[in-house]
Amino acid sequence: ARISAHTKPIFNIQVVKSKNELLTTGEDGAVAVWSLEDFSEIYRFQAAYDTVRAIAISPDETEIAFGCKDHLIKIYNLADYSIKQNLDSHSLPVTSLTYHPTGKYLISGSRDAQLKIWNLPTYELLQTIPAHMFTVYDIAFHPTLPYFATSSQDKSIKLWDAENFKLYKILSLEKAGIGHTHSINKLMWSNDGKYLISTGDDRQVMLWEMED
Repeated sequence: ARISAHTKPIFNIQVVKSKNELLTTGEDGAVAVWSLEDFSEIYRFQAAYDTVRAIAISPDETEIAFGCKDHLIKIYNLADYSIKQNLDSHSLPVTSLTYHPTGKYLISGSRDAQLKIWNLPTYELLQTIPAHMFTVYDIAFHPTLPYFATSSQDKSIKLWDAENFKLYKILSLEKAGIGHTHSINKLMWSNDGKYLISTGDDRQVMLWEMED
């Protein structure tokens, strides 16, 4: 099926498994909600007046977070897509979001090169980490172990402890002797957690074998 509803480029899609719905959003700031049964548009709302770059769904699928060009993180209830909270701390557009697998934290990354750790359910800002030199494009939790990876426009991947948020390891051309030569845009872990897959502006897909 081919579905079309946005007036500008689409930057992110997410599936809400519990509702059998697909969400799309992008440069027009709109969020379109689609049925995965017949791909009809169910609902639409304006999350921002400019680009929405990132989407994250809480592990219990009760809320959804949007990272926006206006520097805000906007939290919505997944049950009815009503606004719940605005988080304002980044100084530049929010480019990446993910929930801690336990649901205790929301982690955001931005063009300001920082990671921010938000406590849930209070949404209190717990920590700001100067994580990279440039934009943080992706955040990905290991499927079984307590750490996560971030990727950046600075051509590096960094591994972080998911409990104390300390830097664990850097994967880059400079540090490892192998790596991306341009911005790293997307990360994904293999299901068993043995490999981290990265891709970027250099048109390369790299497979990183994790140490035991």
